[in-house]
Amino acid sequence: MSSQRLPDELRRRIESDLDPVRPLPPAWRRALVVAAVAVAAFAVMVTFFRLRPDLHQLPMWLTWGCALLQLAVGVLLAGLALRESVPGAGVSTGVVLAALGLGLAVQLLVGLATWMWSGQPAAGELGAGVKCMRSDLALAVPIFVVALWLVFRALPLRAPVAGALGGTGAALASDAASHMRCPMSDPQHLLVWHTGAVLVMAAVGWLIGWAWNRLRWRRVPS
Repeated sequence: MSSQRLPDELRRRIESDLDPVRPLPPAWRRALVVAAVAVAAFAVMVTFFRLRPDLHQLPMWLTWGCALLQLAVGVLLAGLALRESVPGAGVSTGVVLAALGLGLAVQLLVGLATWMWSGQPAAGELGAGVKCMRSDLALAVPIFVVALWLVFRALPLRAPVAGALGGTGAALASDAASHMRCPMSDPQHLLVWHTGAVLVMAAVGWLIGWAWNRLRWRRVPS
Protein backbone atom coordinates (compact mmCIF):
# COMPACT_ATOMS: atom_id res chain seq x y z
CA MET A 1 0.00 0.00 0.00
CA SER A 2 1.48 3.35 -1.02
CA SER A 3 1.47 6.41 1.25
CA GLN A 4 -1.04 8.11 -1.13
CA ARG A 5 -3.63 5.43 -0.35
CA LEU A 6 -3.32 5.67 3.44
CA PRO A 7 -6.25 7.36 5.19
CA ASP A 8 -5.36 10.83 6.42
CA GLU A 9 -6.13 9.96 10.05
CA LEU A 10 -3.89 6.87 9.95
CA ARG A 11 -1.11 8.86 8.32
CA ARG A 12 -1.33 11.53 11.04
CA ARG A 13 -1.20 8.91 13.80
CA ILE A 14 1.87 7.29 12.25
CA GLU A 15 3.64 10.61 11.80
CA SER A 16 2.89 11.67 15.38
CA ASP A 17 4.44 8.44 16.65
CA LEU A 18 7.73 8.88 14.79
CA ASP A 19 10.71 9.90 16.91
CA PRO A 20 14.36 10.25 15.89
CA VAL A 21 16.52 7.35 17.04
CA ARG A 22 20.26 6.99 17.36
CA PRO A 23 21.71 4.35 15.01
CA LEU A 24 22.87 1.23 16.84
CA PRO A 25 26.68 0.89 16.77
CA PRO A 26 28.02 -2.31 15.22
CA ALA A 27 28.45 -5.33 17.46
CA TRP A 28 32.25 -5.05 17.58
CA ARG A 29 32.07 -1.50 18.94
CA ARG A 30 29.57 -2.49 21.61
CA ALA A 31 31.76 -5.49 22.45
CA LEU A 32 34.60 -3.07 23.20
CA VAL A 33 32.50 -1.70 26.08
CA VAL A 34 32.19 -5.22 27.52
CA ALA A 35 35.91 -5.76 26.95
CA ALA A 36 36.75 -2.58 28.85
CA VAL A 37 34.69 -3.69 31.86
CA ALA A 38 36.19 -7.20 31.77
CA VAL A 39 39.76 -5.92 31.53
CA ALA A 40 39.17 -3.39 34.31
CA ALA A 41 37.75 -6.08 36.60
CA PHE A 42 40.67 -8.40 35.81
CA ALA A 43 43.21 -5.62 36.43
CA VAL A 44 41.69 -4.78 39.82
CA MET A 45 41.72 -8.40 40.93
CA VAL A 46 45.32 -9.14 39.94
CA THR A 47 46.61 -5.80 41.24
CA PHE A 48 44.93 -5.42 44.62
CA PHE A 49 44.27 -9.02 45.66
CA ARG A 50 46.58 -11.92 46.52
CA LEU A 51 47.68 -14.13 43.62
CA ARG A 52 48.23 -17.88 43.78
CA PRO A 53 51.38 -18.79 45.74
CA ASP A 54 52.91 -20.92 42.98
CA LEU A 55 52.48 -18.27 40.28
CA HIS A 56 56.24 -17.75 39.90
CA GLN A 57 56.72 -21.50 39.37
CA LEU A 58 54.41 -21.67 36.37
CA PRO A 59 55.40 -20.65 32.84
CA MET A 60 54.20 -17.28 31.56
CA TRP A 61 52.05 -18.84 28.83
CA LEU A 62 50.15 -20.86 31.43
CA THR A 63 49.50 -17.92 33.76
CA TRP A 64 49.17 -14.57 32.03
CA GLY A 65 48.89 -16.12 28.57
CA CYS A 66 45.96 -18.38 29.45
CA ALA A 67 44.29 -15.66 31.50
CA LEU A 68 44.38 -13.32 28.51
CA LEU A 69 43.07 -16.17 26.33
CA GLN A 70 40.10 -16.60 28.65
CA LEU A 71 39.45 -12.86 28.58
CA ALA A 72 39.57 -12.83 24.78
CA VAL A 73 37.19 -15.80 24.41
CA GLY A 74 34.84 -14.29 27.00
CA VAL A 75 34.69 -11.04 25.04
CA LEU A 76 34.18 -13.04 21.82
CA LEU A 77 31.14 -14.75 23.34
CA ALA A 78 29.80 -11.39 24.50
CA GLY A 79 30.32 -10.06 20.97
CA LEU A 80 28.28 -12.94 19.58
CA ALA A 81 25.55 -12.13 22.10
CA LEU A 82 25.52 -8.54 20.88
CA ARG A 83 25.33 -9.66 17.27
CA GLU A 84 22.56 -12.11 18.12
CA SER A 85 20.65 -9.25 19.73
CA VAL A 86 20.17 -7.43 16.41
CA PRO A 87 17.11 -8.72 14.49
CA GLY A 88 18.20 -10.19 11.18
CA ALA A 89 21.89 -10.30 12.12
CA GLY A 90 21.89 -13.29 14.47
CA VAL A 91 24.15 -16.30 14.19
CA SER A 92 23.10 -19.86 13.46
CA THR A 93 22.35 -22.37 16.19
CA GLY A 94 25.42 -24.34 15.18
CA VAL A 95 27.65 -21.31 15.68
CA VAL A 96 26.03 -20.62 19.06
CA LEU A 97 26.63 -24.19 20.25
CA ALA A 98 30.19 -24.16 18.92
CA ALA A 99 30.90 -20.87 20.69
CA LEU A 100 29.48 -22.10 24.00
CA GLY A 101 31.46 -25.32 23.62
CA LEU A 102 34.62 -23.35 22.90
CA GLY A 103 34.19 -21.24 26.01
CA LEU A 104 33.63 -24.29 28.20
CA ALA A 105 36.55 -26.15 26.61
CA VAL A 106 38.94 -23.25 27.14
CA GLN A 107 37.95 -22.97 30.79
CA LEU A 108 38.42 -26.70 31.37
CA LEU A 109 41.66 -27.06 29.43
CA VAL A 110 43.27 -24.08 31.14
CA GLY A 111 42.35 -25.47 34.54
CA LEU A 112 43.49 -29.01 33.76
CA ALA A 113 46.78 -27.82 32.25
CA THR A 114 47.42 -25.76 35.38
CA TRP A 115 46.71 -28.80 37.58
CA MET A 116 49.03 -31.03 35.56
CA TRP A 117 51.82 -28.48 35.77
CA SER A 118 51.29 -27.29 39.32
CA GLY A 119 49.85 -30.26 41.18
CA GLN A 120 48.53 -28.10 44.00
CA PRO A 121 46.43 -30.19 46.44
CA ALA A 122 42.76 -29.59 47.08
CA ALA A 123 41.71 -27.53 50.07
CA GLY A 124 39.47 -30.35 51.26
CA GLU A 125 36.88 -27.93 52.63
CA LEU A 126 33.44 -27.09 51.31
CA GLY A 127 33.83 -23.50 52.41
CA ALA A 128 36.85 -22.95 50.17
CA GLY A 129 34.94 -24.13 47.11
CA VAL A 130 31.90 -22.02 47.93
CA LYS A 131 34.16 -19.01 48.40
CA CYS A 132 35.70 -19.56 44.95
CA MET A 133 32.32 -19.85 43.24
CA ARG A 134 31.00 -16.80 45.08
CA SER A 135 34.05 -14.82 43.98
CA ASP A 136 33.66 -15.96 40.36
CA LEU A 137 29.98 -15.02 40.28
CA ALA A 138 30.52 -11.66 42.00
CA LEU A 139 33.19 -10.66 39.48
CA ALA A 140 31.09 -11.87 36.55
CA VAL A 141 28.02 -9.83 37.55
CA PRO A 142 29.20 -6.35 36.41
CA ILE A 143 30.43 -7.77 33.09
CA PHE A 144 27.16 -9.65 32.68
CA VAL A 145 25.01 -6.60 33.50
CA VAL A 146 26.79 -4.43 30.94
CA ALA A 147 26.53 -7.15 28.29
CA LEU A 148 22.79 -7.69 28.89
CA TRP A 149 22.10 -3.95 28.93
CA LEU A 150 23.66 -3.70 25.48
CA VAL A 151 21.82 -6.83 24.32
CA PHE A 152 18.37 -5.63 25.34
CA ARG A 153 18.89 -2.21 23.81
CA ALA A 154 18.95 -3.97 20.43
CA LEU A 155 15.68 -5.94 20.93
CA PRO A 156 16.88 -9.53 20.35
CA LEU A 157 14.50 -12.04 18.81
CA ARG A 158 16.23 -14.93 20.61
CA ALA A 159 16.88 -13.28 23.96
CA PRO A 160 17.57 -16.58 25.81
CA VAL A 161 20.34 -17.42 23.33
CA ALA A 162 21.88 -13.97 23.64
CA GLY A 163 21.59 -14.18 27.43
CA ALA A 164 23.33 -17.56 27.57
CA LEU A 165 26.17 -16.27 25.39
CA GLY A 166 26.52 -13.16 27.52
CA GLY A 167 26.46 -15.12 30.77
CA THR A 168 29.05 -17.62 29.58
CA GLY A 169 31.29 -14.84 28.29
CA ALA A 170 31.08 -12.93 31.57
CA ALA A 171 31.86 -16.05 33.61
CA LEU A 172 34.82 -16.94 31.40
CA ALA A 173 36.24 -13.44 31.75
CA SER A 174 35.75 -13.72 35.52
CA ASP A 175 37.52 -17.08 35.58
CA ALA A 176 40.57 -15.44 34.02
CA ALA A 177 41.14 -13.66 37.33
CA SER A 178 40.42 -16.83 39.31
CA HIS A 179 43.04 -18.63 37.23
CA MET A 180 45.60 -16.13 38.54
CA ARG A 181 44.38 -16.20 42.14
CA CYS A 182 42.94 -19.60 43.09
CA PRO A 183 45.65 -21.93 44.50
CA MET A 184 43.52 -25.08 44.11
CA SER A 185 43.99 -26.74 40.74
CA ASP A 186 42.66 -30.27 41.28
CA PRO A 187 40.00 -31.42 38.79
CA GLN A 188 37.27 -31.85 41.40
CA HIS A 189 37.59 -28.25 42.57
CA LEU A 190 37.79 -27.06 38.97
CA LEU A 191 34.73 -28.95 37.77
CA VAL A 192 32.44 -28.37 40.74
CA TRP A 193 33.16 -24.75 41.62
CA HIS A 194 34.78 -22.94 38.70
CA THR A 195 33.09 -24.76 35.81
CA GLY A 196 29.94 -24.72 37.93
CA ALA A 197 30.10 -20.93 38.03
CA VAL A 198 30.28 -20.81 34.23
CA LEU A 199 27.25 -23.08 33.91
CA VAL A 200 25.32 -21.04 36.49
CA MET A 201 25.95 -17.80 34.59
CA ALA A 202 24.94 -19.41 31.29
CA ALA A 203 21.70 -20.66 32.88
CA VAL A 204 20.99 -17.28 34.50
CA GLY A 205 21.52 -15.55 31.16
CA TRP A 206 19.15 -17.97 29.45
CA LEU A 207 16.46 -17.50 32.12
CA ILE A 208 16.70 -13.70 32.07
CA GLY A 209 16.41 -13.76 28.28
CA TRP A 210 13.40 -16.08 28.50
CA ALA A 211 11.71 -13.82 31.05
CA TRP A 212 12.46 -10.73 28.95
CA ASN A 213 10.91 -12.37 25.90
CA ARG A 214 7.79 -13.28 27.86
CA LEU A 215 7.35 -9.75 29.16
CA ARG A 216 7.99 -8.17 25.78
CA TRP A 217 5.48 -10.29 23.87
CA ARG A 218 2.90 -9.89 26.62
CA ARG A 219 2.98 -6.14 26.04
CA VAL A 220 2.45 -6.48 22.30
CA PRO A 221 -1.25 -5.92 21.50
CA SER A 222 -2.93 -8.82 19.75
